[in-house]
This record gives sequence, structure tokens and C-alpha cells, in this order.
Amino acid sequence: PKRTRDRTSSPRPLASTAGSVMVKSTSLTKNELVDVLHRSKTSKERNRAVKLLKQFDPIPKYECDDEGQKSKMQPKKYDYLLGFMCWRCDKVKQSNYKVIWNTSKGAKPICHGCYTQLVEREEVAHMRSANQKAGIIPKGFGLGLTGVGDNIAR
Repeated sequence: PKRTRDRTSSPRPLASTAGSVMVKSTSLTKNELVDVLHRSKTSKERNRAVKLLKQFDPIPKYECDDEGQKSKMQPKKYDYLLGFMCWRCDKVKQSNYKVIWNTSKGAKPICHGCYTQLVEREEVAHMRSANQKAGIIPKGFGLGLTGVGDNIAR
């Protein structure tokens, strides 16, 4: 009978170096794959961990968005490709950019996309308050212009 390969099995081990974690299937938990991503020494190991992590549904954490100030973030550009999990959007990222965000819960790594969203949000709030002081935008009445109700959890 014809044998079909199960989607949970991988044709090659995740780590092939001696002393590393030998994994022949994708039956690892998300946390275990994140550990493999952090400990990976070769791009092959990193790429395989990234590919497997992309199969997991992200569980974003937006509870610290009110702390999203540019002064609390340090973006850094690297000369090489990084593989990491973004704390805010909970997606695996491969990028030359990584941002360290100092929150009340400690320093968290976030991706450049989340950094841009948080900085734009801060700039919009600043422009909104300036326009309200100038009388361009009325205070209250909703319409998405006044900032009322913007802090609703996503």
C-alpha cells in the first residue's frame, strides 16, 4: 500500500549538530520552538523553527499599548537577519530590525511593524490634542476624531 507522509512529521531533524536538540517531528509546543529559535546556531535551524512557529495562531498582547511611547523604545538595525518572537503581536519575525520596549512588565522585544503602530498612535494622539486646543476638532461627539472610546480593548 502507498504510504502518505503525516503532516506532523518532518523529513529531516530540526537540529543536526551533536549536543543539540534532535527533533524529528513538529509535535513541539510553541514555547519549545521559541527556545529552539533562541538557541539555534545555524540559519537552517532558525529557518525551520520559524517555519514551524508560523503554523501557530498568534495571541496578541495589547494590554501595554497605553505605555507605547517612543521614549520607552529602542529600535536597532542589525547587519544580519534575526529570528525572534514579537511580544506584542505574538508572531515570529525574521528581520534586521528589532525594538526593545521597556514596559511595566519588563523589557520586551517587538517587531518594527508594532513599533511603527505605537509611534503613529502616539503622534495621532498628540496631533488630536493640539487640534482640539486650536478648536479645529470639537471635544466629544465621537466620530473617531476626539479620542473618546479609543482605549477599548481589541
